[in-house]
Amino acid sequence: MDMSRILIAKTGKTASEWLPLAVHLEDTAGIMQCMIRDMIPPSFPESCALPPEAFEKTAVFLAYVHDIGKAMLVFQYKISRNLPEMRSRLEHFQLQFPESYEKDKINVIPHAQAGEEILVSLGCPESVAAVVGAHHGMPSEHIQKNLMQPRRNIKFYENYYGYAEGNVSLLTETWNHILQRALQIARIDSVQELPVLTKPAQMLLSGLLIMADWIASNTDYFPLIPTDEDIPENPERIADAWETIQFPEMWKSARLDYSDAAFRKNFSFAPRLVQTEFLNVIKNIESPGICILEAPMGCGKTEAALAGTEILAAKCRKNGMFFGLPTQATANGIFPRMMQWGEKQSQNFYHSIQLKHGSSALNTCFQKIQRGIPEQETDSGLIVHSWFCDNKKACLADFVVATVDQMLMMALKRKHVMLLHVGLSEKVVVIDEVHAYDAYMNEYLEMALQWLGYYKTPVILLSATLPASRRMSLVRAYLGIRESEKAFENEMGYPLLTWTDGTEIRQKRLTYQGAHTHVQMHPCTEDAVLTAVQNVVEHGGCVGVIVNTVKRAQTFAEEIRNQTHAKVLLYHAQFIFPDRTLKEQALLKTVGKDSSAEVRRGTVVVGTQVLEQSLDIDFDLLITDICPMDLLLQRIGRLHRHAFREHRPEVVKTPVCYVIMDELHGENTASKKIYGDFLLHRTEENLPESIVLPDDISPLVQAVYTFSEDDAMYQTYHNQQEIQKRRARCFRIGKPTGKDIHRLLSRDIEDKNECEVEAAVRDGISSIEVLLMRRMKDGSICFLPNQHGGRKTEAFPDEAECREIAEQKLRLPTVFSQKWSIDRTIHELEKQCLPYVENWQNSHWLKGQLVLFLDEEMNGELMGFQLHYSFENGLEYWKAAE
Repeated sequence: MDMSRILIAKTGKTASEWLPLAVHLEDTAGIMQCMIRDMIPPSFPESCALPPEAFEKTAVFLAYVHDIGKAMLVFQYKISRNLPEMRSRLEHFQLQFPESYEKDKINVIPHAQAGEEILVSLGCPESVAAVVGAHHGMPSEHIQKNLMQPRRNIKFYENYYGYAEGNVSLLTETWNHILQRALQIARIDSVQELPVLTKPAQMLLSGLLIMADWIASNTDYFPLIPTDEDIPENPERIADAWETIQFPEMWKSARLDYSDAAFRKNFSFAPRLVQTEFLNVIKNIESPGICILEAPMGCGKTEAALAGTEILAAKCRKNGMFFGLPTQATANGIFPRMMQWGEKQSQNFYHSIQLKHGSSALNTCFQKIQRGIPEQETDSGLIVHSWFCDNKKACLADFVVATVDQMLMMALKRKHVMLLHVGLSEKVVVIDEVHAYDAYMNEYLEMALQWLGYYKTPVILLSATLPASRRMSLVRAYLGIRESEKAFENEMGYPLLTWTDGTEIRQKRLTYQGAHTHVQMHPCTEDAVLTAVQNVVEHGGCVGVIVNTVKRAQTFAEEIRNQTHAKVLLYHAQFIFPDRTLKEQALLKTVGKDSSAEVRRGTVVVGTQVLEQSLDIDFDLLITDICPMDLLLQRIGRLHRHAFREHRPEVVKTPVCYVIMDELHGENTASKKIYGDFLLHRTEENLPESIVLPDDISPLVQAVYTFSEDDAMYQTYHNQQEIQKRRARCFRIGKPTGKDIHRLLSRDIEDKNECEVEAAVRDGISSIEVLLMRRMKDGSICFLPNQHGGRKTEAFPDEAECREIAEQKLRLPTVFSQKWSIDRTIHELEKQCLPYVENWQNSHWLKGQLVLFLDEEMNGELMGFQLHYSFENGLEYWKAAE
């Protein structure tokens, strides 16, 4: 009798359904074969450092044996307590259960770890067994290897066999039977034929096994069996399940070259020389690796990366693209462009796309995409497949646009991180604005790049202003080396392409054909701002004011409104989601590429760092707080950005940038807390009277980031950087070198919620997101006056209204989420909203959300602060005593 056919793998909600272990193992092995056939690109075996045949055999073998640890007495003891009929059947075949287990012994060994220990005891390579130990998302910390030497009073021994001597031979015979069946299905002659897996291969195969197990464990695809029926023979069970899931076709690029005509057809404009030269290099790389494109703002780096992705995907046989950006706003901004590109890849087949960040469910463009493969043909071949909508599975879709956190989490000690490795290893990975990450985030970025380098995953990094030292540290991280030639770091050419071909590093200066803009630089104090603004506004120009904090932006906006006749548009991160969307639309209409001179006339845009990145806007005059040189140049990239604009007022014919120095020369200013003294002083020291764009970008950035170690201020800066790096290493996984993945995820991040996990890869204060609503005097709850007419919500809102409520999302200022205040803030929010939102908790839109209530006049109170919200200014706060 094959015991695996009566051992229990799963039970239903009642005692009337179950699934035999043998059936679940066959289901999982069958799904693995389907995945290899339809979902796994040809590059995957190479990423695992295995020949294709050895990879397939190993993957199918692992799928069949993955739950061998359930053939352990303590597991059968626990799971059969609710299935008395099945327990009686097991006892009939001589399996002897104890009357009870001691509490300290019953949960000693998880069945995944047990499976690893069993396989090692049966002679499997430890590296193969380690994958089974990790198939619940966490590798084993340590394993026992002497299961065949029974000893009394040893917890792990009693978990396996119980206390009856007869169980030993019965269970070991079952393990051997499962092993032999797995070898047979995988077409392997013996365990000696199984390969020794590298650490990266263990990670990828663990991720693949998790996917197969999750699909095979879904009872919608693989129904349980009534306990009063015989186990049915159903040879179509796996094929039927795979057909039900309806995964879209895997993307396969066939493009090995990009002609000018093809580029014009796909992107609606002729390629610039920077793009042409970039694509020619990509085309001729024999062993693609990492490419870093440094080029001016607005010169088409995004289109170059998308076209390069097609070539690299064809060369490396990858099946997708991941595009990472620094913020939700930049990800939302680029998503429509990704869709246009993706639709051109999906003209013959359906392909899956995902927008992945904390508010993607509220993105209108994303929500309009077809869900699942339609029954009738549609205009677009892009779909959102439900299987990829889970947080941990989103990056397995073909095309993914996300905040960079998703890629950084590849290096985070987090349960199921192997799924990210599977998703990203088989894509072309593009990261934009790569200069925007601090020392803490760079620890995760460099470790993620090192793993991608081992997987031979092509990576494209984009930046307009990248310090040479950062450029080469990213290249070295990808190659897994400590040193590189100084010549690469000293290269001052711009635009510049740095790339690897196999283990070789290469560089090329690219040809820039655009305008050379001469910008006059005027250091100033805050007192000069109003005069400069007034002068430009009176003559019909538009002004951009970019400062380093929301509070400063609100203060400047208020002063300009009160003391000039300007049309003021304030933009920062502390607006609710719909208001921020309206602000972005107004920005693009007023100062965007298609804005008219009449619309621009007399406009002043005041904002924070969110104006630096990925917004195609143009100012006649720029006023900015002092910030590090690379970011300052990003801001200057919004000044006279559109060279075709000939009808600027006479007073702004020449581009001028005022740099406010008060935040540098003041004591303990917010800007110093954000950027540190050292880089601000270095920027001031190297700030010229005029800047020529793009010619001066690289020399200025390199000058600021070339340090003298004798400088006392540098030592303070260096020590702060090292502290950031050490903090990051607490939850950062180790290198891809080494024997196995044991202990790789020790001290893992708890999966409390996605926001907290994302916060772990950013060195900042954990943010608190709230829904902003009004509570009227009669106790009713209303939207804000400018949203949905300020109407009352229903006592039991339907799904449509729940979504509207969920859109009222806002991220609280950091003062409310400091280490010493965050718990109290959350407690106060939970206390004030508990009586009002119990009816919302059944909605997936609102479950677990915190609500901040304002009164009828849009005022509120939290943590001893007074709050006020308006469409003009966003959320403002001040101490109650003030």
